[in-house]
Amino acid sequence: MSISIARWGIVVTGGLLVVLAIVAGAGSRTSTLRQLVIDTLEDRLDSDVELESFSVDTFPTVHITGTGLVLRLKSRPDAPPLLTIRSFALDGGLIGLVGRPRRFRTVTLTGLQVNIPPGGIKGDGQSGGGAQSIGRAAIVVEKLIADDAVLALIPRKAGKSPRVFAIHRLTMDSLGDGTAMPFEATITNPLPKGLVRSKGSFGPWRKGDPGGSPLSGRYTFDDVDLSTVKGIAGKLTSTGEFGGQLDRIDVKGETRTPDFRLKVSGNPVPLETKFVAVVDGTDGDTYLNDVSATFLNTSLTAKGAIVGAEGVKGKTVRLQTTIDNGRIEDVLRLVVKGNNPLMTGRLAVRGGMNLPAGPADVMDRLEVSGEFGVAEARFSDGGVQTKISDMSERARGMKPAEHAENVASNFRGKFRLADGVLALQDGSFGIPGATVQIGGTYGLQTEQLEFDGLVRMQATISQAAGGGLKGFFLKAVDPIFRKPGAGAELPIRIRGNRGEPKFGLDVGKALTPR
Repeated sequence: MSISIARWGIVVTGGLLVVLAIVAGAGSRTSTLRQLVIDTLEDRLDSDVELESFSVDTFPTVHITGTGLVLRLKSRPDAPPLLTIRSFALDGGLIGLVGRPRRFRTVTLTGLQVNIPPGGIKGDGQSGGGAQSIGRAAIVVEKLIADDAVLALIPRKAGKSPRVFAIHRLTMDSLGDGTAMPFEATITNPLPKGLVRSKGSFGPWRKGDPGGSPLSGRYTFDDVDLSTVKGIAGKLTSTGEFGGQLDRIDVKGETRTPDFRLKVSGNPVPLETKFVAVVDGTDGDTYLNDVSATFLNTSLTAKGAIVGAEGVKGKTVRLQTTIDNGRIEDVLRLVVKGNNPLMTGRLAVRGGMNLPAGPADVMDRLEVSGEFGVAEARFSDGGVQTKISDMSERARGMKPAEHAENVASNFRGKFRLADGVLALQDGSFGIPGATVQIGGTYGLQTEQLEFDGLVRMQATISQAAGGGLKGFFLKAVDPIFRKPGAGAELPIRIRGNRGEPKFGLDVGKALTPR
């Protein structure tokens, strides 16, 4: 028994001596570890490293702390630091400390800010010379944890403010192993404001070309408050997947907004989109290769870009849009006040949209222009539709007694929307017995109409009067309004507001020789 006890005593004592030797050796190597951390970061990230303080505690486990860690890209001394960390803590076991490479279970970062440089390390949009994926580092960490960090995308354009994202929580595995690093992140997107949750893998880091570092995963974009963008509102959710590299991220996703609305009308419509895009992760510029959207009974497709503007906060949106078989009432519900759209009918549009960056309301910045066609158009307002039906019957020399026909029109023209005013050019619509050319403006906010046009009828003025005594006397003025080989031409004007439009003959133009 005494021999057994003695033997165990020797084993325990020997073990303690080994532990004490490791601890003593680790303690004596604090300066060596400090330099190893600096050398590893300088080599891996091609950066100049500043480290304010560094200490090592090896009992009962290894606990290394540091403060004031700053990394600056060697090729961009004029740019903000790539990384700043207010303090950090490395935790692991004694065996991991003395092994090769040194291994730690966790690193916890406090006050992390990441500044992503534009266009790779040289900032010129080209890959850096000698860019390469590097192997295992001298220090390997199983898991990184960072709470309340900041990600800033430094723009390519001088004088433009960086785009800043609040990272609520970031975890990353297998740091320093030279392989892809699994990660999870929860980030607040600033505009429109909402919560992004992403999960995927990043890396390995491309030394000499950070923008070329691989990236892939999936995301959800929840609780998005569109009212943080002036002029629009609604609650949006989005899901999708991404892949590629940091300066060219291919994104495929979809969005759902059950109550999307423009401030100018206030009418909510359900909006769903699917998109394929390329995002430059170094400045947030987005290139939309394929967008399809559906609201109510209308679908559209679009291509374009969302890019930064020099000296202006925010992004400029440029799109080319096509509607092949939509409904005019859906578009009018979106942009015109009231629950009863002015017109119904099948809609086709070819147009371009430009939404410059800036703090103003969306409708004050929005510029849209293009060509449109509306087939089988009918006016929703009974009074307006009655006038159109009346015009059609008179144009054919019929007596407009009961308006049995609910006359449909085919409407087409060019349009331009800017400064909240919709301008119509080269507008024309046809109804049985007549064609109408029309142009003018409509104020989306004021709802004021100011249109002028020309009505060409099959009938003459006297025939349009419906015959009788009135038609007899009007035969005298038929030559004034009649074009050789055709019926009458009447210059018209439309004034007033959308609720009570005033139709009338433009007498001045009617009496002017043509």
